[in-house]
Amino acid sequence: MLQLFLGVILLVSPLQSPNLWKVFEGVRFESKYIDEEKASFYVPQFGDELLSMEGKKYIVKGYYLPIDLSSSGIVLSRYPMATCFFCGEAGPESVMMVFPSKKLEGLKMDDELTFEGTLELNADDVYQLSFILKDARRL
Repeated sequence: MLQLFLGVILLVSPLQSPNLWKVFEGVRFESKYIDEEKASFYVPQFGDELLSMEGKKYIVKGYYLPIDLSSSGIVLSRYPMATCFFCGEAGPESVMMVFPSKKLEGLKMDDELTFEGTLELNADDVYQLSFILKDARRL
């Protein structure tokens, strides 16, 4: 009877997800000069732990930033706009691109949002963010 009860609890418990923002803190970023752009960009150096997390589903909570990096995705930040990466207060580990499974409307700067989606890492395309949540469902 106890085993059945514990099994039911596990089935109805919400997905346990590590705090991705905390995990991202461990990523080292190196400056890389791009000749075509005549500028330097931050390039992530992902560790084995984070690489093993790629392709799995996670929940992440953050703040909406109205930055147009893609017509189909949004930028989610660990911090509100006043202290975000793009304002010079935080590092590149504090922002991620989220590609929602459904179009989101009516969002305002600093709306606090929670998503569940599949983690994708980007170390090659300096024109995209390093952390991506694909097929994201708003919770």
